[in-house]
This record gives sequence, structure tokens and C-alpha cells, in this order.
Amino acid sequence: MTRLPLLAACAVVAVLLGALLLTGGATPAPPDGDGPGPLVGPVVGTDDRAALDAEPVLRGPDAPPTDPGAVLTDPEATVRAYLAAALGTEAGDAGRTHLRAAPYAVPGTGPATVGVLVLDAPPPGQARTATVRGLDLVAADRGDRRRGYRALVETRTGPPGGPFATAAVTRSVVVARGPDGRWLVAADAPENPDLVAGED
Repeated sequence: MTRLPLLAACAVVAVLLGALLLTGGATPAPPDGDGPGPLVGPVVGTDDRAALDAEPVLRGPDAPPTDPGAVLTDPEATVRAYLAAALGTEAGDAGRTHLRAAPYAVPGTGPATVGVLVLDAPPPGQARTATVRGLDLVAADRGDRRRGYRALVETRTGPPGGPFATAAVTRSVVVARGPDGRWLVAADAPENPDLVAGED
């Protein structure tokens, strides 16, 4: 079997498994002449569905103004300001999104309207700061309206004054240049989800 048919077969199996999970593996009994018979097998009830639902994610406070020192006509400065705001988190961010990076994002995009979902907020009494340690241009369109960057970001998590736990992650960021000459973030994703942690 070649690679493409194998992938297609896997996709079909995944869809079928998903359908079975949604119906609880139920299958119709043979018809008795008046239409399909009752469903047999396990069925997920209302209480079961409620128990499986995740906690809702809350939206954080409205976005603050941009850092007055950030020069948004410089695409690299935009990426640095965005990542510092997006990856810097507080204990109160747990279970919600924060919009501190929204002023550096293209209006209408996820980073501007939804914000950043905080999956691992610092513990109470601690905060996380983020600093871009390396930034490489990896792509640009012919009209230089969009650029793609790979950023190496270091985070420090700890109480005021330290000690800090450090971590590093690589992010892929796409910026777009608007009619006013400002560069804003259109997309952002982790390139390497594995964090390397240590102590200062």
C-alpha cells in the first residue's frame, strides 16, 4: 500500500471512530418491518456529557495601550513587543485568556480578539516575564507586506526579586504591514512546544 492510500485509510478510520464515540458505539437493531429498531449498546446520556465538558475559558480584561517605546513601523520591534506581552503571564491569568498582546496584533485576528490562552499560569505570588533572545527572518512576500520570523524566547518565572526558573521556546510569528506603515502580528504559534527549564 502506498503512503497516500494509507493516509486516506487512516483518515476514514478516524472519522468512523469519531462517529462511534459520538453515538456511544450504538448500532441499530435489525428492522422488524416498521422501520429501524431501538439502539443497542452504550449511549452517552446528558449527565455523562455534562461531566465530560471542560471548564469554560474566560476572557481577560480589555487590552492595555501599546508600550510607548515600541516602534511598530519596525517589524522586528513589533515581534519583540508582541512576544514579551503575549508570553508574560501572571497568576491571575489561570483559566482565561489575556489581551496584553492584542495592541500588537492585526485587528480581527485571534491574537487581537481572543487573546492568549494561559495553560500554565505561575503560582500565586509569582509572575512570568518573556524576552526575545534571538530573531531570524525566514520568509517575506515579494511586495514585503508580510514577513515570517522565528524567535527564540526566554521566560523567567518566580517571585519578585527571584529566584527564577528559566525556560526557552521557539515561536513562529507572521507580521503584516498595514497602509499606515505599522507592522502587526497576524499569526503566532509555538514551533517547539518542549520547554527547557533550569534555575538561575
